[in-house]
Amino acid sequence: MPTIRLFGKDIEMKVEEKIIKLFGKRISPQTALNNNKKLQHYNRCIILPPPYMSAAIHFVGGSQPVYIGRKRAEESDVNLNLSRFFIPATYITKLLNDLNALDREKMNDKGLKVSVMDPQGNFHSMNFTRWKSLRRFVFNRGWNKLVLDNGLQKGDTVDLWHFKTPSVQPCFAINIIKNN
Repeated sequence: MPTIRLFGKDIEMKVEEKIIKLFGKRISPQTALNNNKKLQHYNRCIILPPPYMSAAIHFVGGSQPVYIGRKRAEESDVNLNLSRFFIPATYITKLLNDLNALDREKMNDKGLKVSVMDPQGNFHSMNFTRWKSLRRFVFNRGWNKLVLDNGLQKGDTVDLWHFKTPSVQPCFAINIIKNN
C-alpha cells in the first residue's frame, strides 16, 4: 500500500483504480498519463490525480480537481538561483477560468498566495503571479523547497491540477514523474 506523509504523519492509502473514458474507451488514469499522444487532447477527457494524491486532496477537504496540464521540467524550473516554475501559456486560459474573479485580479496585481501539494502530500506556500515583462505565469517564492524536497530534476514530467478547498487560498497539486 502506498504511504503519504501528511502534516508530519505517515498515512497508508488504500488504492482503488478509477476508470475514465478517453475517446469512448474505458482506461485507467495511468494508461492515459502514459499515452502522450492522447494527452495532447486532455481537454476532451478528465484526467484524475493519482489515487494517493486524490486521497490526500480529499483528506484536507479538497474537491473537484481540474487537470491543468503536463510539462517537462526545464533547467530554468529546477535552477535554485531562479526559484520559479514557468507555467506553459497554453494552460493559462484553463487555469484562469477555474479561478474566481477576485483571485484573477489579485494575481495580476502583485500575485496570489497559493498552496501547492507535492506528490508526498506536503503543502508548500507559494506565489502565483504573472510576469508582465515576459508575459508568463509562474509559481515562485517557495518553489525551491518543493524542488529540493522532491528531487525534481531537468527532464522530469510535472502534472498540474487545481482543486477547491474550504480555505481562502487557491490550491494546486503537482505530481512528478521521474525521468528514467
